[in-house]
Amino acid sequence: MRTTVKTKIWITVLTVVLLFTSFILLYVPLVQGRYLLNNFNKEVQNFANTVALGVRIAMTEQNFEGVQMAMDFVRDDPQLRYISLLQVDTVWNNRHSAYSLARTIFKTYPEGAAVDVDATSNDSTVVKRSAFATPMMNGEILLAFATDEIVEAKRQIRLTSLFVSALVLGIGGAIGFWLARNISIPVLALRNAAYKVGEGDLSQRVATRTNDEIAELGTAFNKMVGDLAVARQEVEQRTSELLIEKQKTEELLVDLQQTLVDLKETQEQLIRQEKLASIGQLTKGIVDRILNPLNYINNFSQIAVDLLSEVKEVIDQEKSQLTKDAYTDVADLLQLIEANLTKVGEHGSSASRIVKGMEKLLKERSSEFIPTDINALIENSLSVALQEARAEYKGFHVKVITDFDNADQRVNILPYEMESVIINLVSNAFYSVYEKSQKVNPYAPEIQIKTEFVNGNLNVRVKDNGKGISNTEVKQLFSPFFTTKPTAKGTGLGLYLSQDIIKEHKGDITVDTQEGEYTEFSILLPLDS
Repeated sequence: MRTTVKTKIWITVLTVVLLFTSFILLYVPLVQGRYLLNNFNKEVQNFANTVALGVRIAMTEQNFEGVQMAMDFVRDDPQLRYISLLQVDTVWNNRHSAYSLARTIFKTYPEGAAVDVDATSNDSTVVKRSAFATPMMNGEILLAFATDEIVEAKRQIRLTSLFVSALVLGIGGAIGFWLARNISIPVLALRNAAYKVGEGDLSQRVATRTNDEIAELGTAFNKMVGDLAVARQEVEQRTSELLIEKQKTEELLVDLQQTLVDLKETQEQLIRQEKLASIGQLTKGIVDRILNPLNYINNFSQIAVDLLSEVKEVIDQEKSQLTKDAYTDVADLLQLIEANLTKVGEHGSSASRIVKGMEKLLKERSSEFIPTDINALIENSLSVALQEARAEYKGFHVKVITDFDNADQRVNILPYEMESVIINLVSNAFYSVYEKSQKVNPYAPEIQIKTEFVNGNLNVRVKDNGKGISNTEVKQLFSPFFTTKPTAKGTGLGLYLSQDIIKEHKGDITVDTQEGEYTEFSILLPLDS
């Protein structure tokens, strides 16, 4: 389909005008409306915060007239729908594993206003809350403002945008008409003359009435017709074709060079990935090969201990046939063999735990961060850790204190991995207080777990009043295969894996301890991770 220069000019001008008009009609009202609504939301929130502050101060001082004065702060605002003082109570379930917030209307202005304690903002009303806490009660200020002024302001913006769009459309049409007239007519004249020159009429000339680029084009055309011959035209045409081919060749060379660079980077990346995969596969093979012999060692050492017990029974039955010295020597020898086999079993079990810990290093972790109620996750992890510890240390009781931040805020985490971190820290704390209880009497073992949202971060603290950690051990605490527990009880991978998981959350884990007094682990997680 043939498109004239005049049509192209009109299309270009109309496209620019329509884009600008669309911007004014659609984008500007939308942005201005959002700006007005955001400012109004902030203003209402500031009112709620101010009233909540006044109520908190008044209730702290038991000045109930001050409560009314604080609520009167927004009473005369014409946009006020209602303001309500709510009492907020925490209601736990029977197992004390989950809770909900119960809100009760304490005071409302206007007094006859219908108040929904769970109300949220909509197109006609902006609803904001501000919590406060006093020794007398915990509560919220519920504030609702009408958006009539915002709606009217949006309507005025749309009318203004419509007027400006119509004005721009008219100006654009006039500019398009002027451009088409002053560009297309000389171009058409030049085109007609070029047709005739192509037919062999070299007497053609183009009249130039203006002093712009189009006039210069006409002058150049007239000079070309007067000076150039058919041979000159063929040479210039061939030269032009060669230049185009040269440019394409240079562009192709640039593309080839970039392709080579990309291929080299891709090759290096594939080599690195293949090396890592090979190392992981090799390590997994070694772990599998080691684990089977260890299982045999553990099983046969246990079987040998059982067989020794049977041999002891046989020897005890035949005791009368042996001399006293012979019986004593055999019994001592069997006891020594049994002790050695027990040590073999203990060290074999320890080696098995270490190898299984290495399997955790190779295990692929989940990559989906899920918004999670951190308090509920910690409570579940605490329950699991305490059950495991009490099963291992039967009859030993520890006082567990929890202090959870009640802010209704979820944290993006890897739930399974974070649960393993909490279980590991609580298990270590339980072991620490148990060890101290064997040496100190009287002694009241205690474990504290606290969560706190502060400065855009979540802080989780696990503290025990156990045996503490020495300064020398603290320096190596997060190193792989380092443990403060006996060989038969620890692998040295728990804190190393925990630190790796926390770093994957872009967080940090630290320890504060005093030998013989306490140990406290602090986990700091950014909320925007």
